[in-house]
Amino acid sequence: MKVLCGYNVNIDAVYRMTAEEISDLVDLVDKKELVEKIFDTPVEIRSLSDLVAGLVLHMHQGTGGEWFIHSDDFFRFLKGRYYDKSEVRLGGNMGIMANVMSHMGAEQVVMNAVGDIGAIRPLMSGGNIVFSGESVQDASISKDGNEIIHFVFDFSSGTRFDLFGTEVIVPRENRFIATYDDINTELTITHEFEEYSRDHVCGMDGAIISGFNQLQKSYPDGSGYSERFEKAHSQLKDWKALNPDLPIHVELGHFMSMEMGVSIFNELAGTVDSIGMNEDELVMLSELHGVPSDMVRKMDACAILDACVRCASSTGLKKIVLHTRNFMMSIFAEGASSPVREVESMQFGVMCAAAFAASGELPERSQLEDSVSGLARSEEGMIQAGKMQDLIHGDEFEGGICGEYREFSVCVLPTIICEKPVSTVGLGDTVSSATFLRWLELGKNEL
Repeated sequence: MKVLCGYNVNIDAVYRMTAEEISDLVDLVDKKELVEKIFDTPVEIRSLSDLVAGLVLHMHQGTGGEWFIHSDDFFRFLKGRYYDKSEVRLGGNMGIMANVMSHMGAEQVVMNAVGDIGAIRPLMSGGNIVFSGESVQDASISKDGNEIIHFVFDFSSGTRFDLFGTEVIVPRENRFIATYDDINTELTITHEFEEYSRDHVCGMDGAIISGFNQLQKSYPDGSGYSERFEKAHSQLKDWKALNPDLPIHVELGHFMSMEMGVSIFNELAGTVDSIGMNEDELVMLSELHGVPSDMVRKMDACAILDACVRCASSTGLKKIVLHTRNFMMSIFAEGASSPVREVESMQFGVMCAAAFAASGELPERSQLEDSVSGLARSEEGMIQAGKMQDLIHGDEFEGGICGEYREFSVCVLPTIICEKPVSTVGLGDTVSSATFLRWLELGKNEL
């Protein structure tokens, strides 16, 4: 398979946030200021109290989140405190997805080479990667030498800490990201990637796109996100014009504002073939589907199905792939796919994600099944799949349930669970890109 991949890549500094560390951070900030920011969230980071507010909120809820750092001084503080104690890894939705697809057997993955590729290249395990038309061994493109570091604070289920006399118990593992990045926030597209993709799009089997969630509501020059989004959106439209059969999948990501998320989802739905997201990102689209957010956040499969179908129906989108901790779900319109293709591709995706969660590394493809043989299917995922069976008049198929809901076909598959993951970072990107790769392969086999 030959795949185009845009737009964001960076370096992740992954740090395990313990009870002791979050307690130390709480003690370092003013209590009154922290309480104010917990109740009136800044959603951006300029000081330590901003960071602690974000950590406390997301650890209390067990949800994932990402806030942007808008202070050079605080970035230097954060780097000094955590960078040398962190696991430095490949980051960025595009970077992770390109690496997964290349590692798991794609013939060629063409990346949009932004940031310090010289520093990023050693973090990639996959071969057959082309950076904007150049060999990965030769490419080194950097914008003013700027650092692009996303500080990823992993936290574990059951972590307990005191918050001004109240015990907080983290309900589930997740991560909070503090991002310092002025390249991906611009949704930078290199000239080389533009030219290479235009010249070779007719020979490509698919495209997987991400990074729209890095856009900012406003920029220092007073402009908004629209112009930057439209440049990328125009590129996708051009690809479709040149190669109408090119499948384009977009990973949505979590946006700074619901307004941005809904607007960009609506625009993309008329161009791309499928959009992937997790339950938090589906909540962000509540304006489109009207399903209570608490039911979606609880990963109630029936509520999630209803929300996905409403989003697709209202926008004309042909397919949504929803990934949660306990199950994956695909809803698709007639002609967009088939139950066999969906379940088999999701099976491959959840195995890759489970293997990565258990070890922090991707196995060789020939060893994939062995690498997850000691892990079990999610019990909650199996319960949710069972609840859906009557709703969609579903039949069991290859470990999943397939049926119909309104005008859409539906497939749901319990995930494979690693109870003590090495890291939760990149699991959504891993499952999505591996699923897309296998989906492309199965489509080619059908021809």
